[in-house]
Amino acid sequence: MKFKVSSDAYRWKMTVIFIFSLYISYSSYAQKILRSTPDKVASRFSDYDIIGKNNMGLVVHYFGSNESEIVIYDANLKISNRREMPFKSKGVSLEGIVLLPDNILLFYTTNSETYQYFKLKVLDNRLNIPNETILLDSLPMASVGNGKVFYVKTSPDKSKILTFSILKSKVSYYVRFTIMSDSIRVLNRNLFSMTEGNNIALKSIKINNEGNVIALLGSGNGNADGDYNFDKYTSISFNRSTNTIAEQVLQDPDYIFKNVISEVSTRRNFAYIAACYKNTKNKNDVGIYYQIIDLRTNTVLLNSKMPFSDEILQRSQTGEFKTWQDKAELVRPKRIIPRSDGGFVLVTEGEYKFTRVERLPVNTYGYYNATPYTSSVKYVDQNYYYDIGVFSINNDGTLDWQTNMPKSQVSENDDGYFSSFAFFEVDNVLKFLYNEDFYNIGNFVEYNVNPNGLTKRQSVLNTEKQNVVLVPLKAKQLDAHTIVFPSEQKRTLQFVMFQY
Repeated sequence: MKFKVSSDAYRWKMTVIFIFSLYISYSSYAQKILRSTPDKVASRFSDYDIIGKNNMGLVVHYFGSNESEIVIYDANLKISNRREMPFKSKGVSLEGIVLLPDNILLFYTTNSETYQYFKLKVLDNRLNIPNETILLDSLPMASVGNGKVFYVKTSPDKSKILTFSILKSKVSYYVRFTIMSDSIRVLNRNLFSMTEGNNIALKSIKINNEGNVIALLGSGNGNADGDYNFDKYTSISFNRSTNTIAEQVLQDPDYIFKNVISEVSTRRNFAYIAACYKNTKNKNDVGIYYQIIDLRTNTVLLNSKMPFSDEILQRSQTGEFKTWQDKAELVRPKRIIPRSDGGFVLVTEGEYKFTRVERLPVNTYGYYNATPYTSSVKYVDQNYYYDIGVFSINNDGTLDWQTNMPKSQVSENDDGYFSSFAFFEVDNVLKFLYNEDFYNIGNFVEYNVNPNGLTKRQSVLNTEKQNVVLVPLKAKQLDAHTIVFPSEQKRTLQFVMFQY
């Protein structure tokens, strides 16, 4: 990401050039749209994930309660290969899939009476399943409990693989992790632990291309207010070259937090953290807290906050709220994009969900009852997704620029499945694609933001006319110029690829 803005000394001289280059950069709208053949999804599969793209093609994982299949699609979105996965036995669970250029890594667990084993199989470019199995780790069943224990993450360039387990003892909570190369060679083993705090939860963990790790653990003491469920976040960083661990705490006695996210830079050894905050003693002090941590030295470079205000939120054109504070509490950080100068771009979205209770009349007319009475209750889950906000933050914590992209998506009883947006970065332009009230007009929209915060909005296609129902939250950016969306209509699934 090359988001680095020119200095104020000559920015005014560049205005005309910037505006002109804006339209040049925006000429990269989708030049080609490919669609796969609509296929009925087999009843044994309850869901799917677009894993990504490697030399085999587009890799999609279909799965159900006791079934699993990997399907490969070629450059024209036609099925070129498929293979049923060998994870049907009781106590066997697929925990993660990692794509390498010519291989697919399958991480899974098996259970015995006394232990849970964490294992790996490596599929070749023809999806052949080997008899050989690599044993990565094991835990006593008494430590496993009923939840998921083993997890897998990769660095942005896939050169490092992080496998970790989350465990809780009587006196502490800890994350045990292993760092491997893409050739499955163990590089480091260590663990993060916390002995203080209540209701501790791992909220985010990332590994960068150098193999340095950042983990965020939230803890609360019962002072939570609504969605603000933590009064402290602890960031624990691990430097692989020095094998050292450092702990930093995001805490203030008057603040509570929620919705923490993190990111690692591909150009610098930095980790970025952002979370919503709220002052329990001052209703006007609400906004985004953020940190920048140098993973080489395990030190905090920036510890700052961006308070919201009526002025910052006045650009929002959707949603009726009594006060700007009500609107501010709906804003959630969704993505961090590191800038080339050490700053970052923060993407937010307004999100609000609640359950409405409806009492339905029941006809009970009779000789002694001339009017009906209400006895039936209906629960309606309503989902609201509002504006996308973009804030460019300098490396000293000051706000460089901000922009707002109006959006209003309302749905019922679908958990917002077709709402929110897909994010795509191409030619140094940030793109946000979403359904605009597809229930009625079927307009699929693209917002573009250039490195100076200038925006442009364009309608990409009409989903109703094209007979597709796109799911932005399941979209996947495949490379620097390609993003693929699934389209779902009942049990019929197809893929729509945008190439820029």
